Amino acid sequence: SLPCNHPAVTKSCTTDNMGVTWCDIPSGCFQMGSPNTEKCRGTSESYHPVTLTNDFEIMSTEVTQEQFKALMGYNPSHFTSCGNDCPVENITWDEAAAFANALSSNAGLTACYKCSGTGVNVTCTSTTKTQGKDIYTCEGYRLPTEAEWEYAYRAGTTTAFYNGGITYCLSTDPNDPNADKIGWYFQNSNKTSHPVGKKTPNNWGLYDMAGNIFELCHDGYGTNPSSHVTNPVGTGTWVNIRGGSWDWMP
Repeated sequence: SLPCNHPAVTKSCTTDNMGVTWCDIPSGCFQMGSPNTEKCRGTSESYHPVTLTNDFEIMSTEVTQEQFKALMGYNPSHFTSCGNDCPVENITWDEAAAFANALSSNAGLTACYKCSGTGVNVTCTSTTKTQGKDIYTCEGYRLPTEAEWEYAYRAGTTTAFYNGGITYCLSTDPNDPNADKIGWYFQNSNKTSHPVGKKTPNNWGLYDMAGNIFELCHDGYGTNPSSHVTNPVGTGTWVNIRGGSWDWMP
């Protein structure tokens, strides 16, 4: 059992006027990281409780090439032949932040990032870094923090995958039966990305978080703490990516 109060997991998703489906994620507490006994765990995955005090919404799938191009006017993806319904990839953190700003502008909300330049040359920074505000209070759209990403991914589960445990995790291993059901990765992807939403979602209605392409987080990479934290924001220099990828493990 969790050492804190995790809310009931109930799917609640709606589609906006742009055809984008958003799923509600209620505030609560969860166990982040992984226990020492979990197979294939990383050394930075200290098991610790995290409390998130703000409800949030997250897209039900990865941003598609069609969605990105509609707002940004270009498609930076390598796998363009995969089609409009495939996830946009080959983008920087700055391009992802600029896309979030475009969503904010479209909805009439205050942007969470300050950006300059356009297209592949855009550079962005969080407005909270220059205004001394908490990123969790930003009005507009933004990338999820790592804690929000993992909370959304787990959807109340505590196993390696949201549909069960892990058996295989090396490129020389067979296709893991649980990973195969929820994500595209090196054993089943045929070395390419795939249209979003074709695998089994988690109980909050979120797809592809265990595979297809890596997903960018708002905050920087860092080793997990060992104690209970509330609304954490990583401050590492390196960009934080989560999930699995067509050429990696889930």
